[in-house]
Amino acid sequence: MVNNKYQLAGKVNVPAEKRDEMNRYVLEVMDKCGIRKTEKMTIAGVEVTVVSPARPNADGVVVFDYSIFEKERREISTYDLNTCELCAEDRGYDEFALVINMIMVLQEVYTDGGCYLVYSDELCNIKGYLFLLQGVLEKRITIPGRFRMWDIYLFFRNSEEYPNVTFEDLLDDYSESYGKLNIEQLLAVFEVESQKLIFPDKKAISSRAEIDSASSLSRTEYAYRIFCGMNEDEKSTMEGFLAELLNSDFSERQERSTLQDEKGIIAELSLYVLPARLILAYAQAVEKDFWEVWNSLGGKGYSDIVQKDNSQDDDPNFREFIFYKVIQRKNEDEFLEFWDGYNLTLSQDMKECIQSWKEQFDDISVPSDMSAESFLSKMLIRLKDIYFRYVDKAFVTEFIEQGDDLNHQKALILLGRLLDDGQEYFPELTDEQADEWIIQGKRDKFDCVAISALVSLLTNKRQRNKIFGF
Repeated sequence: MVNNKYQLAGKVNVPAEKRDEMNRYVLEVMDKCGIRKTEKMTIAGVEVTVVSPARPNADGVVVFDYSIFEKERREISTYDLNTCELCAEDRGYDEFALVINMIMVLQEVYTDGGCYLVYSDELCNIKGYLFLLQGVLEKRITIPGRFRMWDIYLFFRNSEEYPNVTFEDLLDDYSESYGKLNIEQLLAVFEVESQKLIFPDKKAISSRAEIDSASSLSRTEYAYRIFCGMNEDEKSTMEGFLAELLNSDFSERQERSTLQDEKGIIAELSLYVLPARLILAYAQAVEKDFWEVWNSLGGKGYSDIVQKDNSQDDDPNFREFIFYKVIQRKNEDEFLEFWDGYNLTLSQDMKECIQSWKEQFDDISVPSDMSAESFLSKMLIRLKDIYFRYVDKAFVTEFIEQGDDLNHQKALILLGRLLDDGQEYFPELTDEQADEWIIQGKRDKFDCVAISALVSLLTNKRQRNKIFGF
């Protein structure tokens, strides 16, 4: 199902030195959130569908098309580890789509330059996705693009698709959970959109020596006074100098600041003030429209300026959403394959089920003529026909390879008992007929969860060994 409401505005451009980290997080999100790749297997002459973890192929491309929690097979989607690009047209609106949006937020986090998640052509508030990622990855994630407001404002203003993003939109979107707000960038957007500089209430800068210790408002006001004091020829020369500054890095601007004239002062101010605010000060001094001057000078402008350290040792803004709650589960009964060294939130019914399975397992007798492969193929067909989630390929492969092992046979019989529950009332019907015509409609929600949970538990070798002893 095509879902075009969520899209990325801009181009994914993850620096090479950050790709390994981002790719690792993308694969972890896919794993923990149940994204898988389906494939066909032939078991006892019967073709069945199984799933495997989403992993890169020889070309570094991850192929996936299934969510074990949504239980819905979708068109092939891809994620390229070489470019960090995602292609997912058939997203739907449930668990699969949720993970796609989480990956797009990671693309925004790691992209160097303009790349933002939008919803219905408007900037999307991604705070919820951020909290969810922090819950899944168990780490603090900041989103630099969302607290550099001038960069995001300029990006959308220059775009053909989204030119109407306003300062109010950015302010409504911002959350301290994204990271510490860049005040210089906020002032740039506010002043440019209002076409008016904010002048300081306190004492203005009286000499060049005070620039380093002055406030941000005082620095732009000082630039404005310098521009206002120039004659027409000086203003024209200054405009060309500003064009050079806009496209100069920090060291080049620092070198120009050694000049002992007005240009040197403006170059020194450029070490602290974003170009948008310098250009606005100039535009107001010469009574021109900001965008007219900005566009005539060309270039995006530098962003490397001296700023106060806003880092915090104790981050009060770290929050996390728990994945199973977000996908509207009351517990982690369906998550038994992820049970590894910590306590899952299991329902009382599931705890009782696990205890019951353990007791039943110990008492199971295996028929001498049992064929594990035939037994397994029959159960996989039944699971598919009654719309349970596809089984993990590793589970299927292991139980075929260990088909002569008594414990593996007992585990299959235990799973068969869950599927057969209620079959005794319909001896005239085949198992498949009873499943499809009667039992599936009578199963309550927990019965369905329990069947998937047992397969999930049998896939988890560590917990399986603790409970069943193999």
